[in-house]
Amino acid sequence: MAEDISQNLAPLKPKARFSLPIANVAMPLLSIVVAALAGAVIILLMGYDPLKAYAALAQGSFGNLMQTSETVKTAVPLLLCGLGIAFAFQSGAFNIGAVGQMYMGGLAAILVAGQFAGLPGWLHMLLATLAAFVAGGLWALLPAFLKVRYASNEIISTILLNYVAIYLVDYMVAGPIKSGGYGGAPTSWPVLAGVMYPKLVPQTQLHLGLIFALSAMVILFFVMRYTTLGQRVRIVGQNRVAATHAGIRADRVFLLAFFLSGSLAGLAGAAEILGYQARLISGFAPSTGYDAIAVALLGGHAPFLVGLSALFFAGLQTGAVAMEAIAKLPAQLVDLIRVLAILAVLAASSPRIVEFARKLQGEDRKW
Repeated sequence: MAEDISQNLAPLKPKARFSLPIANVAMPLLSIVVAALAGAVIILLMGYDPLKAYAALAQGSFGNLMQTSETVKTAVPLLLCGLGIAFAFQSGAFNIGAVGQMYMGGLAAILVAGQFAGLPGWLHMLLATLAAFVAGGLWALLPAFLKVRYASNEIISTILLNYVAIYLVDYMVAGPIKSGGYGGAPTSWPVLAGVMYPKLVPQTQLHLGLIFALSAMVILFFVMRYTTLGQRVRIVGQNRVAATHAGIRADRVFLLAFFLSGSLAGLAGAAEILGYQARLISGFAPSTGYDAIAVALLGGHAPFLVGLSALFFAGLQTGAVAMEAIAKLPAQLVDLIRVLAILAVLAASSPRIVEFARKLQGEDRKW
């Protein structure tokens, strides 16, 4: 079946998009280098030492085992959400709702992990993880259905649903699932003993969620490259009308892609709650879903490159404190470098630069 689809829709397949090493690998790396150089110029103009600043950033991110594990732990939800966004993009959709889907995943995880005492710990943990996976996917299905049924803009609907999910979590932790006798900001009841993800490295917060994230990255790579589903998702993303004429149920493929995209974001919510937070807190991940858009963008929507991009952004986040403490720079400069990296990869993705990259490889200018 996959071979038949490939033959019938060969003109629609942008082979260079998936086989162009320069565009897929060198361009994101070049973007990071350009962003770092631009950031160095800005740091220098502000009267600081760029070499000392970047050395402090690296030390704070990967200086020792504790710092490295913290960076990798921070990369887990970024990777999961980034993979989901990249997968949705392949189907021609823009999922800007990873924030809300992650919140719903976290809510589902705590509802299961904080109740039903008496279940075996491993089973309870898996059920809580599955609940988060399904909750994130179902939350993503709503804007996907509106897109398919009423041709609504999924960008607007997913953004609006982010706020619905955030306020729903605020309501739940302040009322129905509020922890009694806990001072400070409202929080939910805690995860029951034995349900938290086991630690992969003793004395660190690096948890089982890393295995889930890496597994999702590998699975998504093989799905997109070697399965009929992956090929159908790409074809629907390239030309839904032509895909329908070829016998592909484009709407079903689109809904499935959006569901899986939201499910990965929901799994990120479970990783936050069951990995180390142990309870649901209002505003527990305010920007992770939005940062994951940049992660997917910098990774070129390729699973393994999205993984490296997630590690890069996590390193910027964890290294910001060290850069401020050691090099005496404002931590906001790290955000500036991140934005510069996004702008650089956008520039590198322009048609003229992609065309130039193809010429360097001696490829035809046409798809």
